[in-house]
Amino acid sequence: MSGEQEQAGGAGSRVDNRLTGGTVHGHVVQAGRADITLRMSDPAAPAAVAVTVTPPLGLRDPGRPLRGREETLERLEAELAAEPGAEGRLLALCGMGGCGKTAIALEVAARRSAAGCRVWWVEARNGPALEAALRAVARQAGATQEELERDTADLLWSRLARLDTPWLLVVDNADDPALLDGPGSLSAGTGWIRPATGPGAVLVTTRDSTRATWGQVARLHLLRPLTGGRLDAAARILRDHAPASAGTADEAHALAARLGGLPLALRLAGTYLEQANRTPPSFRAPATPTTYTGYLRAWEDGLDRLDPGHALARTWAMSVALLEQRSHGHARALLELLAAFADADLPYTHLLTPDRLADSGPLAALDGPAIWQHLTALAALGLVELLDAAPDTPPVLRMHPLVRDASRTRGTEADAARLLIATALADDSGDPQDPQFWPLWRLLRPLILDAFQRADAAGLTEEALPGLSAAVNMAGCHLMAEGLNAQALAVFEAVLVVERELVGATHPNVLVTRHNRALVLRDLGESTQARAELEAVLAVKRERFGETHVQVLATRHELACLLYVEGDLAVARTELQEVLAALRRVLEDTAPQVLATRHELACVLGELGDLAAARAAFEEVLAVMRERQGTTHPAALATRYELARVLREQGELAQARAELEAVLAVERERLGDTHPSTLLTRYSLALVLRDQGESAQARAELEAVLAVETELLGPDHRDTQITRRSLDGVLRMLEGR
Repeated sequence: MSGEQEQAGGAGSRVDNRLTGGTVHGHVVQAGRADITLRMSDPAAPAAVAVTVTPPLGLRDPGRPLRGREETLERLEAELAAEPGAEGRLLALCGMGGCGKTAIALEVAARRSAAGCRVWWVEARNGPALEAALRAVARQAGATQEELERDTADLLWSRLARLDTPWLLVVDNADDPALLDGPGSLSAGTGWIRPATGPGAVLVTTRDSTRATWGQVARLHLLRPLTGGRLDAAARILRDHAPASAGTADEAHALAARLGGLPLALRLAGTYLEQANRTPPSFRAPATPTTYTGYLRAWEDGLDRLDPGHALARTWAMSVALLEQRSHGHARALLELLAAFADADLPYTHLLTPDRLADSGPLAALDGPAIWQHLTALAALGLVELLDAAPDTPPVLRMHPLVRDASRTRGTEADAARLLIATALADDSGDPQDPQFWPLWRLLRPLILDAFQRADAAGLTEEALPGLSAAVNMAGCHLMAEGLNAQALAVFEAVLVVERELVGATHPNVLVTRHNRALVLRDLGESTQARAELEAVLAVKRERFGETHVQVLATRHELACLLYVEGDLAVARTELQEVLAALRRVLEDTAPQVLATRHELACVLGELGDLAAARAAFEEVLAVMRERQGTTHPAALATRYELARVLREQGELAQARAELEAVLAVERERLGDTHPSTLLTRYSLALVLRDQGESAQARAELEAVLAVETELLGPDHRDTQITRRSLDGVLRMLEGR
């Protein structure tokens, strides 16, 4: 099946449409992509958070150990080593921003890892990233993709409870504990985050220490600034980061007291002094402090009663002033722009290009080298972090939440939204449903959705809102590609509300979103609703564009695919033939939209028993795909699978087996052994093995597939029953020898 792309066609997911008799009838594919509109005003529609759950232990610096936190570490270690008891083990490390909660959690994670404990690290800065990370933990704990489509929170804790070796889940930056509720309630022990049982433990870092938030399920550990008897440790933090020339231990002690013993403020102050001292005297501004005493004096001027929060903001302001003195005159504007994005990783190499900053006020004057110089200067003073890219993933920028809060100003949200729109709609961002672009779209998606939610507050003009809606539509398409269909449905429905208000219910852009919504409904199993929506969209499109417009053909294509899945093969064949003929009149025969329809028509021909015609069609489509996309593109894999099925039906068992084994190798690497598409290929391969007389191998493969299907789908599901019947047949063959 295909979705709308530039005109029609699209890439998407396979549909397991097994019928009876132990034969697989399915692996239907969208050979193009779901409908993505790039210009909301264009009637033709051209052309869904990357996460890691590995503890970031590289952030620990053995040369700069934790100071003043020995007692806290001992208490945490003791509780983590103790028996959990019936109530389970959930520790919340609470304190104001910048007091070193993450540093302590990192130290705990390092010690537990060294002791042989399995440690997961989850960021809770925003909902999408949190959910994606917890899904990753669930997968690593043994959950399958099919299981993750439902009851994810319960499934996560069920899987963790089955582990028999020590483990620790760290949830960092849970400053909005409401995100931890998920489908239930954190305080009731039914949320995303719950007390761990058995050999496991959970450690959460958060600013919220109220008992009402945590209920009785968590043991709270309050973390306070390094004041009073721990000021010596605070002064040591300053001295760890500042140069020896900055002053004496007593002077560092005095500055540490003035900064309220807040570890982040201490680190930033020490880094400021280190950078200031590295600047040649002839290039320093006259008032630039280079010592503890000078820094303290700058603080004292007119600032008699600063609390740590104000102190921290003042530290950042001084750091920005230092950058401006060092010819980074746009540092403040850049920091304010970065603060306007969601609290999530920013793919800065895509967002902050000169062409996309061209409409961003003073930043429009920056070229590529100047942008990079400003970013690295901000990072050098600890105002942002520039993280090296993981393999095949764009590098990202992170900003501490307190820096973001202190730097956010009115009016910058609209500029941030415009950058997101330009990035999402750019050619180099690619198709959000193409796996090669998923790493970028996992980063863009939470930023776009946050900007959409804050569009009113950002004061976006009506001219910008359609572009933002288009970007959100693409984020929804990425959610579809990742299999997060319920989330995608919510996104498309939210976009529809805005679009209908802006341009009316029958505007071409609204039809694009309705088309995508119908595809999500189809993937959710709501075929009746999906068909009704597609028929309604088709009626409006026919009235507006005529019978053979590419958008009309895209919707006709989807309706024909629904007919095929539902078993109405003759009507589906006629409709697909008409769509194909119309597409060929306006597009090249090798266009993705044409290939999508040719693929689907070949599937129908195979189901109708015309194996020769189906084989010829699949081979022709695959030849084009091999040249245009390669043989491991999802669309090409689907066509190779369908071709292998036809080869088996024709008795070409060796060829069918080779093709299925090649497809299976790619699917196992990308999707895992228990993904529905992988299971479908494994099932078909087992049938080929049986036909070749390798009954023992066929039995082993069918038993493996049956075990997964029984667990995922239940013993009475149609697919489980088909696999069981095939296995019974193989067993009878083995008994007859």
